[in-house]
Amino acid sequence: MTLLCQILLEKAKEGVFRSGECVRGTLKYSVDKPTKYETIYIRFVGHGSCCWTESDGDDRKKYSNEEEYADDTHYILKPNEENVLTGSYEHPFEFQIPDNIPISKKDDVCVIYYKVVAIFLKAEGLIKTKKFDAEIPVYGYVTRCSPEPLIFGLQKDLFSLTTTNKINVKASIDKTFVTPGENFTLLVTVNNNTDLQITIRTELVKFFTYRADDGHTRVDKYTVNGTLCDSPPMKVRSVSNLTCIVPTLPSLYSIQYSKIVEGAYKVRVTAVVPFPHINEAVEIPVVIGEGRDHLGATAKHVDDTALSLTTPDENNKYLQGFDVQ
Repeated sequence: MTLLCQILLEKAKEGVFRSGECVRGTLKYSVDKPTKYETIYIRFVGHGSCCWTESDGDDRKKYSNEEEYADDTHYILKPNEENVLTGSYEHPFEFQIPDNIPISKKDDVCVIYYKVVAIFLKAEGLIKTKKFDAEIPVYGYVTRCSPEPLIFGLQKDLFSLTTTNKINVKASIDKTFVTPGENFTLLVTVNNNTDLQITIRTELVKFFTYRADDGHTRVDKYTVNGTLCDSPPMKVRSVSNLTCIVPTLPSLYSIQYSKIVEGAYKVRVTAVVPFPHINEAVEIPVVIGEGRDHLGATAKHVDDTALSLTTPDENNKYLQGFDVQ
């Protein structure tokens, strides 16, 4: 017996789906010989999982967690119905993507995916269950975390027995919520009331926090490549005005509405002082992504993972496999 199955999805705008939108398509399948099925159904599922290990001396401990974001089932053939099938069949379907879900993601620690899954359960045979799936890229809308424009600053006192040595930095950031690829613009005033030359460093820092089911957390923090910039040296006992641009990348996207991972970004401003003095920094939480009233050019990758579907047929549909039993 041969079972052929295709999941054809209507093409999404810009190649990705967004939370709150509908996923529409057609389930096409054919059976070459009369076959009895207990049930046939199609599901829309959203699932996230994280897993990592940590070492403590000679011991290694594994941490993990998972959660569901969507689970909607449509029955094509319900149990106890007339269920001996032969020939070709087509069934249109439509699923609504839930609100308040995280974006599709895949890295070395965490995977978040959304799929349309067709399940065929035979009444007889060694292999009773066959599954076919089509993974779809999903953008989850995000919300801002800080007001804009936002005014902030920092102060640094340098030890001196004879003179006042104080650095004051006052700054404003034009936006705290940008779409992937947009820039943050900072207007910075530096009062260098010291006898030392200093510089101002700006950078975008990524904070990804993963949470295991026992409450243990892992935090990955690093400066996003290509975003660090140092100003020219500030003269001693002077006041300087700077315009600083902190870029983002089309591949960056904040992760919200998940219990297993939080993807956050911060703009860091640092007063860099000569050794042996210690630098002083301030961090401003920002959000990168799309909101319902804050759409931008859609990224094709997030964290170097492709989001866009390929559409090999000329009808702007996505085909998913077949199986021979």
